[in-house]
Order: sequence, then C-alpha cells, then structure tokens
Amino acid sequence: MCSVNPNKQNIWPLAQSWVSANRVLIWCIAAPYYRYMSCDSRDLAGEAQLAVYQVISVLIDQNKDLSLTSQYFRIVFGTRCIQLAAGVALANEQQASMAIQNEQSPDLNECCELDDAVIAVTLSALTSRQRLLSLWILSQPRPVSFNTIANHFGIHIQSARKILSNAIKRIEGYGNQRICEDL
Repeated sequence: MCSVNPNKQNIWPLAQSWVSANRVLIWCIAAPYYRYMSCDSRDLAGEAQLAVYQVISVLIDQNKDLSLTSQYFRIVFGTRCIQLAAGVALANEQQASMAIQNEQSPDLNECCELDDAVIAVTLSALTSRQRLLSLWILSQPRPVSFNTIANHFGIHIQSARKILSNAIKRIEGYGNQRICEDL
C-alpha cells in the first residue's frame, strides 16, 4: 500500500475553498486573455483550481507559508491563461521562433517578397467584402488587430472576425485548389 501524506489529502478541498473565496482575483488575472481562451467560467474556475492545487502542493512540499499562495498563484495561473489563449502571440515567442527559423532555414530570408500574382489569384476566391478587408490588411506596414480593422471599416469586432474567418475558410476550402491549378 502506498502511504499518502495527510497534508496532501486536504489540498483539494482547500483549493476549492480558495477558488471560491478569490473569484475576483481569478477574473482579474484571466481578464486580458479570456476572450481569446476557448473556455467558459466553469472551465476557468477548474483551471484556477488546478493551478492553486499545484501552488499549495509545492508550498507544502517546500515547508513554506501558505500565505504565499496568492503571490505564486498569480504567476502559475497567469501562465496557464496565456497558454489557453489561442491566437495571442507574445513578442518574445515571435522573436524566438523567428530566430530558430532563421537558423534552420537561412534560405528563407533571401526570398521574402510576396508573389503578387499568387495574392491576386487567392483574393479572387473571396467575396468583395472579404477581399476589401484582406487588401487593407495586406497594405498595412504592421500587423493590425481586429479592433483596428473594425474601427477602420466601422463594423463590430465580431463582424471583422467572422469576415476574416470565412475568408480563411474559403481560401483553405476551394480557393487553394483553384490557385494551384491556375499556376
């Protein structure tokens, strides 16, 4: 039989009560990422519970004061929120991935010009509104957010997301086949 540390048996109920008592803190940490996370409030509470369980376990293992839970929880839970936030690109991650890509494929750096013919054929697969948004995005010197797109065209952010999502689906669905045939 394996023996269980008596302190470990009490961690899960302690984590549950901690999450219930700290809902505002949990929301404050998750708020910047929540709209990009594919979860609801129950999933968020579950993630918080797992994070606080992890924090309390480590604090107990290291014989540290449990009053440090909030401090460590902010870091652990914030990291989990970032990991769950699909589509949120962090500058450090982009720079690191670009550096790795440059090392692995130096020949990609030589040819960084976009082929206008391929772009034109690709855009022809889109509706006029999708094409309008896509052309505007491609003409920008820097990447733009959905908020910037929505403000520029006077539409809701959700509309901008839907238009671009549908454009991507069109290109992936049948636009790419037509493009390959034309080239």
